[in-house]
Amino acid sequence: MTGPVRFIDYHGQIDFQVIDSLLMELKKNLEFQELFMTVRKRTYSLIVESIENVCKYSALKSSSDIDLQPKIIVSSEEEHISIVTGNPVREDKKDNLVQKLEYVNSLNTDTLKKLHEARINTKPAAGENGAGLGFICMAFKTGKRLIYRFKPLKEGYLYFELELCLNK
Repeated sequence: MTGPVRFIDYHGQIDFQVIDSLLMELKKNLEFQELFMTVRKRTYSLIVESIENVCKYSALKSSSDIDLQPKIIVSSEEEHISIVTGNPVREDKKDNLVQKLEYVNSLNTDTLKKLHEARINTKPAAGENGAGLGFICMAFKTGKRLIYRFKPLKEGYLYFELELCLNK
């Protein structure tokens, strides 16, 4: 490979129809098909997890302003796959997100594996959207820290970006 190859470069509202379309196009991508099977499967599952999180947790669901719309960019570099997602979140959600991300980033592989097993077998508490598996799965499958940043948007909202890096 001579330079970065973009598998997905999507900016816009995300719903289940868009997810299906993006994943079908990804499966047809020749460069994606050329990846080692284990890397391809991990990449695919990380993309699904990332897009579903954006779909579930994005604030400002119907904005036409491009700066407020979700994004997903998946590219192949020489040594790794990069998955970058972004979506608007309410400012009051930032502390909770940072706490979860820092907690997951502080764990080693063995602890992540044990926590993953425990969460799979735990029923979500009332009012929760899931068992808290998303960030745990991402960190476990990449074997790396989850990189994140927040950018200010209009009052009461931030743009949350999450970057995953998976070695080939």
